[in-house]
Amino acid sequence: MTAVTIAGSLLLGSATAAASPAWWPPQLPPLPPQIAKFLEPPVPTEKKLISSFAKMQKSMRRSQPGKVGLAIVAVGSDRVITMGDLTTGRAWSTLKVPVSLAAQRRYGAAVAAEEDKAITFSDNDAAGELWGALGGGQSSVDAVTAVLREGHDTRTQVSSEADDPPSYPGYTPWALADQARFGAHLPCMPGSEDVIRLMSNVAANQQWGVATMAPNKGAVTAVKGGWGPATSRSAGYLVRQLAVITTTRGDVAVSMAAIPRNGSFTTGTRMLNRVGDWLERNLPQLPTGRC
Repeated sequence: MTAVTIAGSLLLGSATAAASPAWWPPQLPPLPPQIAKFLEPPVPTEKKLISSFAKMQKSMRRSQPGKVGLAIVAVGSDRVITMGDLTTGRAWSTLKVPVSLAAQRRYGAAVAAEEDKAITFSDNDAAGELWGALGGGQSSVDAVTAVLREGHDTRTQVSSEADDPPSYPGYTPWALADQARFGAHLPCMPGSEDVIRLMSNVAANQQWGVATMAPNKGAVTAVKGGWGPATSRSAGYLVRQLAVITTTRGDVAVSMAAIPRNGSFTTGTRMLNRVGDWLERNLPQLPTGRC
């Protein structure tokens, strides 16, 4: 056999290739399990969080069946971590955050009382005053949309009384990922200090979800809740919350929502309490950032 033929056989893995030469290093024995595990590459934090949330949701289904979803974004970032089987829903009163900011920028202290009621107490009449102050209809849609786009929400289409059929602005579909991304830029937006301050001291009707976090965990929370019928065909509740969590490591925005199978508002808030508890337990692993 010529040298060329031998080389070709070795390169192509021919069955007639010669056995490994004597100088080839012998196969090493397997590492002990403890050392092998130590040398494994670390599981990414995001993957750990998603796996942990899935286990929590599986447990929740036994006592509080329904759909639940969560989106997490470090403040100042656009990278979203999504979890759960609910990804979008009507904005309801969470839309009062961009409405309030839009009105405050235009009228300042003249709308401070309405802004306080709309955020702190989730007062619909006060929110209606803010919406009307922006001109109503398409004028209000444009003003609120501009705030959303500034907050890096590039997709949400605000609904209004100008639609056919007419719809309350709270009917606006707001994906959890888009809302969390907006929340992650809200603290960085000019004039948002008053809105964040009001969100940090909401009334009892919004003291659930992230608002249940214990202060001794080193976290300060700012929240806005929203609730109403999940669809036009059902009286069952969708309950959701937009929140910004301030920690010693940085800040993180979250958007969460639940649709309980029994349609109960109370069950929906309890489901979001479970999500808030999960966030509190995993606070050291959450991505954080700053403006």
